[in-house]
Amino acid sequence: MKFVKIGLVFFCLITTWGLAKGQYFTTGQDPASISWKQINTNDFQIIFPEAYEEKAKYMAAIFQDLLQKGGKDLNHQPKKFSVVVHTQSATSNGMVAWAPKRMEIYNTSSPDNDAQLWIDHVTTHEYRHVIQLDKLEQGFTRFLNYIFGQQSTMVVVGLYLPAWFLEGDAVCAETALSELGRGRLPFFEQELRAQLIEKGNYSYDKAINGSYQDYVTDRYKLGYYLVGKAKTHYGDELWEKTLNRVGRRPLGITSFADGIKNGMNAKRDSVFVSLSDKQKEILAQGISVEDIDWEQVKEQNTRADGKLMLYYDTMKELQWEWKVQDAQLNLTKFEALANREQVYTNQRFPHVGTSGEVIVLKEGLADAAYFEIISEDGSKKKLFVPGYDFNSGFDYKNGKLIWSERKENLRWEKADKSVLVMYDTNLKKRSKIKYENSLFAPAFSDDGKQITAVEIDELGDNHLEILNAESKLLEKRITAGKDEFILSPKWNKNNSILYILLNKEGKQLVSLDLNSGSRTSLFSFGAHEMSQLEVTDDHVFFTASFTGIDNVFAFNKSSEKIYQVTSSRFGARDPHVNKNQLYYSDYTSDGYLPVKTTSQADNWTEWAGNFKTFPLAENLSEQLGEKLSPDTTNLDRFEVKNYSKLGHLFNFHSWAPVFIDGLEQESDIGVSVASQNKLSTLLTTVGYKKEQGYQNGQFYVNMSYQGLFPIFDSKLTVGNKESQFWTLADRITPSQIDTVLVNRALKQWGWENSIRLPFDLSGGKYSTRIIPKVTYSLAKLANMKYTTLATTQANPLPLGEYDFGDKDFTQEIMEYQIFAYNIVKTAPRDVQYQWAQVLELNYRHTPFGDSKLGETWSAESYLYFPGFAKHHGIKLYGGYQNRSVYNSRFSNTIKSPRGMYDIYGEDIFSTGIDYALPLFYPDWNMGPLAYFKRVKMNAFFDYGYQKGKFSDMNQNLYEYKDAFTSFGAELSTDLHVLRFSAPVDLGIRVGYEDQTGSMFANLLISFSLSAF
Repeated sequence: MKFVKIGLVFFCLITTWGLAKGQYFTTGQDPASISWKQINTNDFQIIFPEAYEEKAKYMAAIFQDLLQKGGKDLNHQPKKFSVVVHTQSATSNGMVAWAPKRMEIYNTSSPDNDAQLWIDHVTTHEYRHVIQLDKLEQGFTRFLNYIFGQQSTMVVVGLYLPAWFLEGDAVCAETALSELGRGRLPFFEQELRAQLIEKGNYSYDKAINGSYQDYVTDRYKLGYYLVGKAKTHYGDELWEKTLNRVGRRPLGITSFADGIKNGMNAKRDSVFVSLSDKQKEILAQGISVEDIDWEQVKEQNTRADGKLMLYYDTMKELQWEWKVQDAQLNLTKFEALANREQVYTNQRFPHVGTSGEVIVLKEGLADAAYFEIISEDGSKKKLFVPGYDFNSGFDYKNGKLIWSERKENLRWEKADKSVLVMYDTNLKKRSKIKYENSLFAPAFSDDGKQITAVEIDELGDNHLEILNAESKLLEKRITAGKDEFILSPKWNKNNSILYILLNKEGKQLVSLDLNSGSRTSLFSFGAHEMSQLEVTDDHVFFTASFTGIDNVFAFNKSSEKIYQVTSSRFGARDPHVNKNQLYYSDYTSDGYLPVKTTSQADNWTEWAGNFKTFPLAENLSEQLGEKLSPDTTNLDRFEVKNYSKLGHLFNFHSWAPVFIDGLEQESDIGVSVASQNKLSTLLTTVGYKKEQGYQNGQFYVNMSYQGLFPIFDSKLTVGNKESQFWTLADRITPSQIDTVLVNRALKQWGWENSIRLPFDLSGGKYSTRIIPKVTYSLAKLANMKYTTLATTQANPLPLGEYDFGDKDFTQEIMEYQIFAYNIVKTAPRDVQYQWAQVLELNYRHTPFGDSKLGETWSAESYLYFPGFAKHHGIKLYGGYQNRSVYNSRFSNTIKSPRGMYDIYGEDIFSTGIDYALPLFYPDWNMGPLAYFKRVKMNAFFDYGYQKGKFSDMNQNLYEYKDAFTSFGAELSTDLHVLRFSAPVDLGIRVGYEDQTGSMFANLLISFSLSAF
């Protein structure tokens, strides 16, 4: 049995590599013009752009502090790791990959950042991922590292560690080590809280894999409560021992679940006794809440799978805790501006228009984001579809909307910017404000003639911009101080601007006088969350977490007192005041709902200065007993050196006793080594593979250099090839032509080189790319030797001497390709693109070399349209190909009708139409084997036409023309297998084709690691 398990793990390792492009994980490229520096210590290496030196030293101080504190609860300090810092992207993000082993940090602070400095937050979170993965490299997993390299660790992670653990544990670490962290944000918990109170608990499979029927909170939020509750109830040793078990015993298929169960069993009784005692205290206070028999809950949820036992225990506990909180609320009365949608939908950032209508940004499972107008009579109208925004809302004044959205760089994926976009609702016209640096959080002045916005430069430093709304030119620029960040600026009277200032002390409300440049702190909130300013003559409204639930508060400018304006059940955000009405977004389990209430100070409650604590977060901090406090007294202790891109081109991180090439996504018998440098500019596979038809296999090198504007790909193969085939041969004596079976042995060199230019023209709601590509392929056949094996039965002559003309020759092929697409963003429920155009042009010929193989050119296109009902889709396909008469080498570049053999005429035309639609969303699971999220159907009709010439025995040419059709249907389902995060699309195709006049059936299967 043990050998069976070993074989299973090795099979998973090999097939995972073979199926996925897992050998190389890259998120794109930084501009080639960047000069890189590094800080290289015994414990970590930080690679960063030259101008980032001062902040890189501060980052080094953070990592030095984290070395002692970040893995204390897991009793682990990781081996040396590398960090790459990206400074030219508008994205706020971080990631850890393990092939090659590295951390990547995006420097830009989010425009709605919480009360912790972004660099502190992201380094703490990502460092925890380094600890998680490094801790697995022990026992048998370490043995696998010797055989397969760094990727074996990622395979073990993919097979055993659920995403909720990886992200939840990292959120626990960021929360415990700071005064804030996401565990202290009501916004972070509200989705799960609303679901448990209003809709109840979902199955474990639905909770971890999502749903098209209902909204399911993400892995970060779910994982925080699963990991955090386990830590506080069962101690740090539960997760420490569980990771030890997975690392040492990856052959045990249930190692992770068994580790959880073993850790829970020793203390689970006492946990439920504690819950029972806690409930008695709550009921004794007269709070009206369900009286739960916790002993019965414990017995009913005693399961073999530790993951499920922890999940259902935690969800029941959270549901009860939040119902206790819910029973004590005194909710604000409001008027809903729209009904709750049947499908989860957020309708946020309400603004009153010039005619009393309300404009909201609408987005959900059934809709990609768009602006919607809600009239006073409740009717709705779609206004405009924006691009991909940064979730910081929009402003409206005098018929104009303004917001910030992402703009891709023409070439460099990590040089995207945030631009301001205005939309004139009267003229139906869109315009952009684009600067060298990214712009966020725009707001109009009262008269609409000026705009204030936050500019973030490549070092992550903040500036307050004053722009002319008409000319879009810069009028004034105010720079924030060191380690200061400007959030949510709004215009105030007397030519001043109010904004939230974030620094190391937390957040404070600041007033800036534009005439003198002086600023005044109005109120300090420290490490407590506040955001989203709305300014009136007398008050400053804002969203804050002071009560443990997001609510709207108001700061009185005259008395400097703070009032609680709303008391929301799950969360109130996005305040907007018009006359004496307060508009805001109120959260429900079906998404945010736009509401309004009377904005009168007499109805408000003065806030007494009591900040609500978050018990789980405080328990985690107390249990760890550490806080992030980097030593910044002498940052020059971190030596900075040049980082040579040329000197670090190769970084061999993984290998295998099989042939695997992630660039081509292929595998074979053999051996291979994979290299990806830390800047991800050069990807390389070197190896040997058996390769069918090669006597002693084939030596193989494949390289892709992506660090320049064009991408250069080169592949070299060398091997001795041997094949048998029947051919016509010139017999020497007597002189005649025979049909003989021959064995041909030769040495073949293959060298393929290509240049491609991935132009990214995306903007607004369109994702647009044009990729021209030129490929030169050389095949050299040398040392050819023919051996005659047999003659045909019709030619009984004995074997003789033949002249096969066995000279060395080369085949040199040129191929020119243009691939382009334009895709409008879609909603999660759409079964395919709603509006899209895809085009590919190809031309191949042989202008060089000894062999003239003719030429082929082709054009094919896909057009996508909405169907006759929501989420339905129509797809049209058309392709045409022409090949020369003497073509003997090139295969088809367009597709033939489904269900039949490829057609190979000189002229080929193919077209087809598909109609796809979702049938239902079952959210049904077969235990741990499979979870079915959606069932869908696709009906198709294909038509193919060919014409060409063929010759008879006398070399006479005859024309032929053929037309073929096929039609049928495909039934498929989106599912998750064995609770793996990557979804699988599994289905069957059944149809009829008239090429042979028969029915056909095909199994359809695909999966996407991009969703993992």
